[in-house]
Amino acid sequence: MPNPNLRLHIQRDQLTWLLDLLLDEREIFQLSASTGIVLDVDRLYALSKRELLVNLTDVFLDVVGTTKPELRNPEASVNTLVSQFLTEKAQAAISRVGYMEISEIETFFKTSDVLIEGGDFGEIAWALLTDQRTAVVEHGYKLLNTTYESIEMAYTNGSGDFHSRDQLERIDSQYAYDTENELQQSDVPIQEIEHLERQLADSKANYTSLEQKHSRLDQQRAFLLEENKGLKTKAEENHGNEKRLKALEQENHILREQIAQYIEGTSELQQLTEEREHLLAEKERMIEQLRKYEHIKSAKETFTTDLKLVEEAVYKGYQGLEDFQTTLDSHFDVLENCHQAARGALNQIRQTLDYLDTQEVHEGQGPYNLTTEQPRVGVFVDVQNMFYAAKDRFGRRVDYIKLLDLIVGPRYLMIAYAYVVQIPEINQSSFLSLLEHNGYTIKSKDLRLRGDGSAKGDWDVGIAVDVVSMLGSLDVVILASGDGDFCPLAELIKQQDKRVEVVAFEHNTSMDLQQIADQFFPIGDELLI
Repeated sequence: MPNPNLRLHIQRDQLTWLLDLLLDEREIFQLSASTGIVLDVDRLYALSKRELLVNLTDVFLDVVGTTKPELRNPEASVNTLVSQFLTEKAQAAISRVGYMEISEIETFFKTSDVLIEGGDFGEIAWALLTDQRTAVVEHGYKLLNTTYESIEMAYTNGSGDFHSRDQLERIDSQYAYDTENELQQSDVPIQEIEHLERQLADSKANYTSLEQKHSRLDQQRAFLLEENKGLKTKAEENHGNEKRLKALEQENHILREQIAQYIEGTSELQQLTEEREHLLAEKERMIEQLRKYEHIKSAKETFTTDLKLVEEAVYKGYQGLEDFQTTLDSHFDVLENCHQAARGALNQIRQTLDYLDTQEVHEGQGPYNLTTEQPRVGVFVDVQNMFYAAKDRFGRRVDYIKLLDLIVGPRYLMIAYAYVVQIPEINQSSFLSLLEHNGYTIKSKDLRLRGDGSAKGDWDVGIAVDVVSMLGSLDVVILASGDGDFCPLAELIKQQDKRVEVVAFEHNTSMDLQQIADQFFPIGDELLI
């Protein structure tokens, strides 16, 4: 990763010069296109190498105040692309510097002459500047500054660029040849000849200076050859270290696989432990169930023995019951005929009483109404309310025959209505026949199913209508229901100077209804079957 302080320590001209050493024209153009520093392709082709280098320098240094609009990149991430490109370019040099100690770097890269001559200065300098070691980076800044200052001084003194000895000889020969041809072909003023002679003298002086530098380079080359032998030895050692490192990496990979297997095994062990605890709890539960089963089995054996005795008694009783059934059927037919006759007579009496209630009988000077010695009672039983209250709380049924005898007592029973909701899946014919044979008048309606799947079946309104319609012929109204919806009906009955009584289960009866009623009969075990 590039040093984050690189942009703070390197100068703009130094970076431009370093990029010129690192990149050729194709790479400069490729990097300029990939970073998008110039959006117009035609303009990108029109720019010179120098202009492209300056643009790349500005992008890398993130020059926000630059006058070039195309370089104002709000994402400030193009410099990262430039750094990555240069790092890939100098990867070999980075690897080489990474294996070297700081003392070796300071010795081998003390001067830049050999690096510039070999064309490696740009990559080595970038490797030093992007190293993670602070001392190596400082040495890279020092080497870059020293080299750049010497280059500037050389240009200032007119010595131009660094060249080899052969290159200078070719340049000198070519220059002399061109000068002689020009003098032969044209009349050159004496001042120009003198000027050319001075340039020739300067070139010779530069040549002498370069010869001295070449001599120093030969000495440095010999020193580097010796150092190269040492580096080869270290390279061989490094090669052995690389082999050992690969072996260690393989061992490390094997250890990681073993650790992963151990972690996986630990996880499986923990899961198995949890399953074991769950199985132990399940075992305890099964043992408890087994104990209950043994107890039930023992009770079953006892029950089986008792059942056999009961079956024998039932069989004997069944034989007697068949004889009794035959006799009872004959008596039941007789009673049914008598009951029909009694119902007809009762209906006739009721009609007569209703008629007498509506007529005025004159005897003496004032009217009077025909009354009975006992209060006239009307019983209205909400069968659904009573049935579900008994079933939900006690799991039993109400004995409606005992109920009627208990709540009416010695009083005169005018009417006893039983309000039933017929459910298609349940056959209630025998139950309804039982109620009819014991003084009840049945009023029934079918259960209605709504479109949403719910059902509706209640007699609240029907009971209220019947009570109000018969209120004139009754002294006492008995409601067999705990539904609080009957509170307004109870208040209306009392407003008519009539007595209202409620019989129901205490847990299922509205407190308001209990308070309004003149008397509340709670249903107990004696009325349950």
